[in-house]
Amino acid sequence: MRNISLFIILELAVLSLSPVSSTPTSLEGVYLKYALLAPDNPQEYDVNIFEVYLSQMPEQPRDLILRRLNCTGADELVSLMVRGNVFLTFRILNVQNETALVNTTLELNDVWIYNRYYLDKIVMSTSLTLDLRRMEYIDDNGSVLGRPTFLVFPENLPPKGSLLVNMSRVGKLGAATGDILVDNVSYSSWEHTKLNTYYRTFEPPYIHISSSQVPFYWKLSDGYYSATIWNNYIYDFDTGVLITGFFDVTPELLVLGVINGDSHDYSASERNERLKDRGETPHELWNPGFNLYDTNIKFPETSSSKAPNTGMKYFFAASLALLVLTAFLNWRWRRE
Repeated sequence: MRNISLFIILELAVLSLSPVSSTPTSLEGVYLKYALLAPDNPQEYDVNIFEVYLSQMPEQPRDLILRRLNCTGADELVSLMVRGNVFLTFRILNVQNETALVNTTLELNDVWIYNRYYLDKIVMSTSLTLDLRRMEYIDDNGSVLGRPTFLVFPENLPPKGSLLVNMSRVGKLGAATGDILVDNVSYSSWEHTKLNTYYRTFEPPYIHISSSQVPFYWKLSDGYYSATIWNNYIYDFDTGVLITGFFDVTPELLVLGVINGDSHDYSASERNERLKDRGETPHELWNPGFNLYDTNIKFPETSSSKAPNTGMKYFFAASLALLVLTAFLNWRWRRE
C-alpha cells in the first residue's frame, strides 16, 4: 500500500515538472507573415506564377481581373505572372470550443495577367475553420480540407500517409489529380545548419515534413495544363511554427482560388549565393522558399549546443526520473 501511495505522489511530481502546455485560447490573435521577395535587380524571367480559377476566388480580386479581361468568363483558369514581392499572412481571429477561425491573405505585387495585362497589386483574403483537436481545416459541412500550413503540434506530428491537402475541390472543377499526403517526417534535414529568415535566424533541430508528389492535369478549351505538385515544410522544433517552405498547393491557397503557385524567394536565393561565396555554407543557409517575415510569436532562444526547450524534453526527463525512483522504492519495499 505504501508503494502505491508513493507512486501516486511521484506521478503528481512528474505532472508538476511538465511545462504548462499552450491552451487553444493562447493562439487567439497570433499572426504569421511569410514572404517571397523580388531580387535586387530583377530580370524578365524572375517571376512567380500563380494559376487561379476565377470562380473560386474572393469577389473583389476576381472582379479586378475580369475588368482587364473583357471576353473572359468566371469559369476560367488564369495565369498571374508576379514580378514583385509576395506576402502570405495567417491570422488566428477567434478560438472557441477547440476550433479557431484562421484568416489567410495572399498579396501579389507587380502582377501581369497572362503576361499581358498589368495590375499593381492583387490581394486575396478568406477565413477557414480549424479543428484544433485534429489540426485540420473543416468546411461548413464538416468535410476535411487538409492540415494548416503554418503550424504543427511537435508532440503530435502527422503520420506518414495522412492527408495534407484534399484535392477534391479542383477535381470537381475538372482537374485530374490526387490528394497530397504526408510522405516523410524527420528531424535530420539541415541538422547542423542555421536557417536565416527575414524575421530571425533559427538553429537546429527542425521538424521537416515533405509531401507526396501528385500529377496534375487539366484539359482546357484552348489546350491543357499539366504539372507535378508537392510541398516541403521546415518547422521550428520548439513551437511547431513554419520557418520556411516550398508549397505548390495548400488548403489555404485552394480556398483563395489558387490551384497551383510558385514559391521561389529570389532575394533569399541571392543571399544564399553571397553566403556561399564567403564560404559560410552549409553551416548557414537561406532557403529560397516562403520565409518567415514577421510574427507576434515570441520564440524561445535555442542553440545547437543545448537540448531544445520543449515539452518533450521535460516529459522524457520526468519519465526517466519516475522509472528510476519507482524501481528504487520497489527494491526498498521488498527488503523491508
